[in-house]
Order: sequence, then C-alpha cells, then structure tokens
Amino acid sequence: MEDKHSQPHAIMVPMPLQGHLFPHIHLATKLASHGFTITSVNTQHINHQITKSQPNDTEDQDDIFATARKSGLDISYKTVSDVQSDPSVTCLIADTFHLWSATIANKYNLVNISFWTEPALVLSIYYHLDLLREHGHYGSHDNREDTINYIPGVQAIEPKDLMSHLQEADISTPMH
Repeated sequence: MEDKHSQPHAIMVPMPLQGHLFPHIHLATKLASHGFTITSVNTQHINHQITKSQPNDTEDQDDIFATARKSGLDISYKTVSDVQSDPSVTCLIADTFHLWSATIANKYNLVNISFWTEPALVLSIYYHLDLLREHGHYGSHDNREDTINYIPGVQAIEPKDLMSHLQEADISTPMH
C-alpha cells in the first residue's frame, strides 16, 4: 500500500446550499478513487441540519458517513487546526462562492482550487450580468419578458428561466 504521506491530500469545503453538496461528494469520491486523501470540512450547524433531516424511525440510525465507513473509506473527524500539523495536505478545494479560500490556501502554502458546482450556463449568466443589467433583465423594476438572446455562447433563454434570485427587482440583498 502506498505511503499516506506520498498521496495527494485535498481539503474540500462545499457551500452548504442546495445543489452544492452533491457535486463536492462526487468530486471527492472520484479523487479518492485516484489515490487522494480527502478531508471534508463541514460546520457543526450544517451537520446538525443534515442529520436532523434524516428519518428517525429507527433506533440504530447511522450518521451520514456510516455507509461510507462501512464501504472502507477512512473517515475521521478533525478540527481545522489539526490540518496544520498534517504535512501531507496539498490543496484546498472550495466552492467558488467561498471568497476566502485563496487567502487560506496562500496562508498555508496550499494549491487553491475553486470548484464551480453549477452548470456552465449559470456561470455564463453570472459572467454576463452586466449585459443582463444593460438590457433591463436584471435589477430592473420593469420585469421584462422578452427573450434573452444576447449572451455570447448561450442559446436564447426566457427571463423566467433565470435563477430566481436574478429575477428579483431588489438586488441589494446579500444574495446579489
């Protein structure tokens, strides 16, 4: 068996929002199948929310990682400060929406990998918010309903197909 310290070791930090966790799990599984050691960082609050949502009709309820442990994955619980003492950590893979990841990666001399968990269409829409604003499809009180056919590389889409928070007239919220 390969020495654990010669294997690449990634710390993964998903965004605790719907649609962000499963892509991280899939990437972690894929990387682990290629010899990576994966440390997934989660807050106690989010872990509580996840486990609270499980049905509680059985007394011998496993936690959310029990199945993975039974499958042979080495899952242990650490605090973030424990990672400092592990010289084998090589990279930080964080959801693109975590704006602080580059600062942390630089502080600990890690490779920073920004992981985009949404479809390419969503990335293109965010990238071209200036065009949406310029044409009145974003941040406008007009609620324009005409087809959006001016985003480079994107086929025509209807305004109702934009992410719900982009359809709001008030763009002063933290989501924007």
